[in-house]
Amino acid sequence: MPDKSVTILDGSGAGDQDLSPVLDVLSRVFKAAEAEVVTFPLREMKLAHCLGCFGCWVKTPGLCVEADAGRDIARAIIRSDVTVLFTPVTFGGYSAELKKMVDRFIQLASPFFQMDHGEVHHPPRYSQRPRLVMVGIQRNPNPAEAHIFKTLAGRNAINFHPPSYAAEVVLASENIDALQRRFEALLTRSDALPFGDAAASLMPPPVTSCATVDPLSRRRALLIVGSPKTAEPSTSGALGSFLLDCLAKRGWSTESLTLRASLNRPEGETELLSAVDRAGLVLLVFPLYVDALPHLMTKALAVIAAHRRATGETASQRLVAIVNSGFPETHQNSLALAICREFAEQSCFQWAGGLAFGAGGMIGGQPLTQPQRQGAPVKNVIAALEMTANSLVEGLPIPAEVMKLITKNRIPFALWSRLYVLMGARGFKKVAAKNGVGNADLLAQPYAAR
Repeated sequence: MPDKSVTILDGSGAGDQDLSPVLDVLSRVFKAAEAEVVTFPLREMKLAHCLGCFGCWVKTPGLCVEADAGRDIARAIIRSDVTVLFTPVTFGGYSAELKKMVDRFIQLASPFFQMDHGEVHHPPRYSQRPRLVMVGIQRNPNPAEAHIFKTLAGRNAINFHPPSYAAEVVLASENIDALQRRFEALLTRSDALPFGDAAASLMPPPVTSCATVDPLSRRRALLIVGSPKTAEPSTSGALGSFLLDCLAKRGWSTESLTLRASLNRPEGETELLSAVDRAGLVLLVFPLYVDALPHLMTKALAVIAAHRRATGETASQRLVAIVNSGFPETHQNSLALAICREFAEQSCFQWAGGLAFGAGGMIGGQPLTQPQRQGAPVKNVIAALEMTANSLVEGLPIPAEVMKLITKNRIPFALWSRLYVLMGARGFKKVAAKNGVGNADLLAQPYAAR
């Protein structure tokens, strides 16, 4: 790898000092191959999280509206030959520190859609893109978690179109020689992209063997909305509010909390943890961001898990997750739900099931109960959430038929996906035009090397 440039995004947190030796070995392997290595310690940098505003598509194409270090990192990524994502494996996903920057990778993609191996994805913005290498570190072996991580890395590669990618999971306790051999293999290895069934296989199946919860115990539900769109109504808010109302009508006490940047301060953590401790049922509702959970939801899970480990929590609280994607395929949500289920297992929650569906934009932020929204497929979403509430009130998990119902669409998928590609392009062009951005400017390449 002579005369190659390598950009490393270090996603280790303040308590991950034991991962420094692993990063040192990785850097030495690249330098021994005559590469120029630049490392960004993300935890030390002032970075805003993605707000889902799509400004980098329709206001300042290719440029995040947040004028902070994220722009410098994006420029370094596009101008590098290899970009490395280095992170502790967090329930199968990335750390909150790394996910904050990964969510902002959308500025490096086109706002339009294209079909790729039968799936809808965004085309690349730049013709020259770096090879991607993802390195996850575990402190204890967990094959299921490692599989989620490697598949997530592959799904990221599908959406960002690198010339090749490779993902590896290592143990923090591995000796230096073993680490060096594994990292040297990453220099030239090329992993297969996990299209279709490879991703869909990680969708958590219906829960069939969990213990039934006493329907009269802890009849208090907490809704945690993970959409970063806090300044405007969101699909996640509409879905979560409807389900919470269904539970309230059935005699439950309810509480709602929308994640905000205050989560990064002690008072925000305290508010979140107190609400979780009060609840018998926790509902996570969020949009899919770069194939997984948005940054603030990722952060929330890490905070909750650390709290429950510290307190030795073993309460029979239940957890449900609902995720919606901007892509039409339901299976693109599978990794996000797999991460939530892994979080439940590691944090002593009883997993009560998850719901996933594509084309979440069709819901928007408007209440589901508005008369003009009663047609299919919104009608199926309403029915699925009502059936979910009935099961949860009875102390049962989400039924298998509900998981299917929420995804039903009368339009055959082959036609629906092509309509989606067309409608998506028109929608972004229309919004951009209102901002004074012409069609030719939508594909600007502000970070391209001159």
